[in-house]
Amino acid sequence: MYFSNILFAAIPVFLTVGIGYCTRIFSVVDDESEKSIMRLIVNVLYPCFILSQVPGNAALQQIDVVVAAIAAGFFLTVVGLILAKSIGHSMKIDPEGVNTFCVSTAIQNYGFIPIPLIYALFQDGATETLGVLFVHNLGLELAMWTIAIVLLSGTMQNAWRRLINGPTIAIVVGLLLNFSGLYKLIPDFAIKTIADLGLCSIPMGLILAGATLAGVVQREKWKLNPKVIVGSLSVRFLIMPAIILVVAGLMTFSPELRNVLIVEAAMPAAIFPIVLAKHFGGKPAIAVEVCVATTLASIVMMPLILGLAMQWFEITLGQAS
Repeated sequence: MYFSNILFAAIPVFLTVGIGYCTRIFSVVDDESEKSIMRLIVNVLYPCFILSQVPGNAALQQIDVVVAAIAAGFFLTVVGLILAKSIGHSMKIDPEGVNTFCVSTAIQNYGFIPIPLIYALFQDGATETLGVLFVHNLGLELAMWTIAIVLLSGTMQNAWRRLINGPTIAIVVGLLLNFSGLYKLIPDFAIKTIADLGLCSIPMGLILAGATLAGVVQREKWKLNPKVIVGSLSVRFLIMPAIILVVAGLMTFSPELRNVLIVEAAMPAAIFPIVLAKHFGGKPAIAVEVCVATTLASIVMMPLILGLAMQWFEITLGQAS
């Protein structure tokens, strides 16, 4: 019951990503337009979506929830990096590519795939849960732009500056507005405009994810290495889900953070580490292998993990608690 319902909830997400993939294959989107779409989403649409979800969010008016969300995002990513590195060495993955395997396996898709799933799974508490997701992602990005970059390049020089971006600024501004109560002074027409722009980020982001994946698959010389596939699937869909769900069980003070962790536990590897590998001295081909293998497997594994987790925590579909 849970599996089929969650699978049907996830199908529109996969279809939209697939449409994005096709836009690149059939040259509707090329390199230049992909960059333009990325800038539009990162600098305008996604920050607007964050600002439509964080200010006035009751779940984020408790400082302990904010701190716990950031800490969970950071430390679970660090744990993932350590485990992936250990698995990579134990499976004798190419020493020159083991750090790329580590980063690409440890960092799950934390943006545009979780968002529509949260809407589908936790309808009556989606807004509160999404706000907590964005704060959780702040911790994840902190780990990504520090520890993960050091693993790839051996240095953190200039990498931390990437933390200062549209979404991060929007999260900080949103939290300040939330805690101060100043969000109440924002006029309704501005709130409506921000909300409308923010909603555009979800389908646009999924289409961009598909187009980006198609682009790197076409450009990079990659092959399916059994060691990389088995290692990444083991970390992403066996070991890390177990750890994340144990942590989720400890979040009794915040059903929203628990729900964020449930969704994150089921995510495939992110696409962005492919870009990181290209720009910070990694092996992009390995990152592509990890992304492709886990994304394909997630068609089955994502609803399976989500279904088991929701049964374990006795969460009814459509309800946040």
